[in-house]
Amino acid sequence: MLKSGACFLLLLLPLLPLGAEDAQVLPEPGKAPPVDTITPVPAPKIPYGSSESPQTDMPNNLKITNEGGSIEGDNKTGMHLGGPVKIEGDNGLEMFSDTAELDLQAKSVTLIGKVSVYQKNVMHRGPRAVYYYERKFLDASGMRASMDPILLEAAKFTVEQRGNSQVYVGENAGITTNDVEDPNYWIRSKKMTIYPNDKIVLNNLKIYAGDTPVFWLPYLSQPLDANLGYHFTPGARSGWGGYILNSYGIMLDGDDSPKTGDPDKDPWLLSRWHLDLRANRGVGTGVDLSDIRIENKENISGLKLYYTYDFAPQTTAHGEIRGYVAPNRYSAALKYQFAPKFEEGANWRIDSNLNKLSDYYYLQDFNPDVYRTNPAPDNSLGIYRRDDSSLLSIYTRYRLNDFYRSDTRLPEVAFDQVRRPIFDTPLQHEGKTSLGFIGEVAADPTRDGIINPMANLKLTDPTALQLLSQLTGYERTLAASMLALPLGDPRREAIRTQLLDTSYGRFNTYQEISLPMMFGGFLSFVPEAGVGYTRYFSATGPDGDISRTMYHVGAETSLKFSKDLGPYRNHDWGIDGLLHIFQPYANWSVLSTNNPELGDPMVDRLTPSTRPQTLDPVRFTATDQMQSWDIVRMGIRNRLLTRRDGQSFDWLYVNTYMDAFLENPQRTGNLSNLYNDIRWRPLPWFGLDFQSQFPVVSSGSGFSEYNSLVHFMVSDNFDFALGYGWLAGHPMLLDSNRISLQTYTRLNENWGIGTRHVMELADNTLELQQYTLHRDLGNWVAGLGLTQRNNRTNQEYGVVFSITLKEFPSASLPFSIDAQQ
Repeated sequence: MLKSGACFLLLLLPLLPLGAEDAQVLPEPGKAPPVDTITPVPAPKIPYGSSESPQTDMPNNLKITNEGGSIEGDNKTGMHLGGPVKIEGDNGLEMFSDTAELDLQAKSVTLIGKVSVYQKNVMHRGPRAVYYYERKFLDASGMRASMDPILLEAAKFTVEQRGNSQVYVGENAGITTNDVEDPNYWIRSKKMTIYPNDKIVLNNLKIYAGDTPVFWLPYLSQPLDANLGYHFTPGARSGWGGYILNSYGIMLDGDDSPKTGDPDKDPWLLSRWHLDLRANRGVGTGVDLSDIRIENKENISGLKLYYTYDFAPQTTAHGEIRGYVAPNRYSAALKYQFAPKFEEGANWRIDSNLNKLSDYYYLQDFNPDVYRTNPAPDNSLGIYRRDDSSLLSIYTRYRLNDFYRSDTRLPEVAFDQVRRPIFDTPLQHEGKTSLGFIGEVAADPTRDGIINPMANLKLTDPTALQLLSQLTGYERTLAASMLALPLGDPRREAIRTQLLDTSYGRFNTYQEISLPMMFGGFLSFVPEAGVGYTRYFSATGPDGDISRTMYHVGAETSLKFSKDLGPYRNHDWGIDGLLHIFQPYANWSVLSTNNPELGDPMVDRLTPSTRPQTLDPVRFTATDQMQSWDIVRMGIRNRLLTRRDGQSFDWLYVNTYMDAFLENPQRTGNLSNLYNDIRWRPLPWFGLDFQSQFPVVSSGSGFSEYNSLVHFMVSDNFDFALGYGWLAGHPMLLDSNRISLQTYTRLNENWGIGTRHVMELADNTLELQQYTLHRDLGNWVAGLGLTQRNNRTNQEYGVVFSITLKEFPSASLPFSIDAQQ
């Protein structure tokens, strides 16, 4: 999908902001641009009122200067000014021409020959203009007007005073942003009315590509704000058929109110109303309400409501067999942040992240881009207080959607303290404390169709194995442990409760002190010691309450050596001097605690990952799965620094490290893989990121992984990004051997081609193909995109059309195809 503003009419109309406040666009009132300065000729300058000028009454609301030409006429009917002429009105109007005719009876002045007229941010050019100085009315018929970045022309073009503001009215008028002698597109209408900084109204609208009409509307009122007005996105997808997504943006709190510069008083509530037509799925409608004062609009998007009556709810892009899905499908999301001013020295905020969906497949069908990154959106509401040394959080988490597993917190209070000195001593303190009522509920389909039927089966039962294969991750591991127990074992019921609906109260605290020390300016040594306590109460799983105490000791040490490699410079590789920093380090961490047992409460647990765990208990978030460990992490950091833009810049960063496990129930061996994290940024147009881990002693962690991404702009006309990822032997994650390639080729000044491919080499599946064609049309770019996604069970296809101004902030090349809303 195209981002808002990326459609044909959208980008021609809403992206026509006026440059009234930009001092670099048009001259300040009362000053003409240097290009229009009239150089006096040797002929005498004869202003009105001099002894050499005809005796007549000077119009009080005009200041006329005749530069060198003859003056003919009388003081009753008017006169001819031989020019060049400069005329200034008492309303800020400045006019320049070769000659001029002053009509004292009609109270008008007619400018002839190379006429330029300036008023505020509007400039007119043409062969002739008439100004009625008593009515303050300019007849600019046949002239072309410019209000950066738009150009206007009309058979008749007038400037009218309506209330406290001026409007520009054109008959048989045309508008374009292609500022050349022969523009490649025009928007023409029988009547056009422009309200500066507000909107443009067109009657009997036609859009021309060159001289060919391609679109028609009887009436359109389009705001000059890119967020407002009518937007549409045409395209096709294999699951939708042909579609057109329509939206109209309106400010709900004072669309016509003038801007004051005060963000608390100016209009701020933007509404976008949707009416979408999908050939295979029907009509969808909704509204988005957002606060335009908030900068982080992607994550704090406001209120979004959407409903569609789906003609084909069983249609799937992935080929899986669905149960019954109701045709009434909807989503409601509230993502908003409010920052009240409660006290000085502390920042308060109230966050809401609520997502209600009609069914499990809604995101997959109507928001595929969201589904790929967040298939089970969170539902939380919290208030937070943050100062220089602490963060207080009071938040709740709800279960609004019963078709996927979710946890609840009703509520949880947490207080985190950053590391800071204790009473101005060298000792430093850091800690965290929380109290909450926590639960987790299985998805209803999983409860009724898998877990309950499995409760009385053994691991050797074929039915049990079939049911177990439908689970993944934590649920599968826990269910397998239940099946392995004998029938009648009381632990089976505890595990079933843990799988279905576990809930408990939990108090948790951990406090740590440390003593940073530096020896000789190059040896850093930081010993640490901490103690923690966790209490579970009102738990539904185990019998009675549970308490855990944890003790932690550790130390961080590092050596730092540096060597100046001299003032070597190489412009081709972005080098302006090099400084090498060599930093060997070691981190030893010992934690002793009561390890959790089978069936104990467990909601905050480890997520399967390929990365090493943190050795700092303060930052260990899997509170319920905290187990004793004794780990030493040893490594070496290498950095090459150069100068860039007057500052030190990491030209190359390499971190190589390994863990030694004296005790760690999460690992089977004594040594981890050897990790390498590399970041190389030699030039703005070339960069490399590389991560690897592999066994070097015995079997290491039992798996290997490589991830790399290189971005290279080969020339002004071609750049590409190549990624490669390989994973083999991980106990929880599937093996993968994947390569991705994204390119953009600039064929010439007007044409460009973008591609994107993702290939899974493990089964030789080309998972994604995308092709985009871009056409530079001057001020805007048109694009056509084709996509094919191989879901292995079936194929998914899509096509989308885009047109957007190049300078519009949301425009990018290549554009996104998958974002549909």
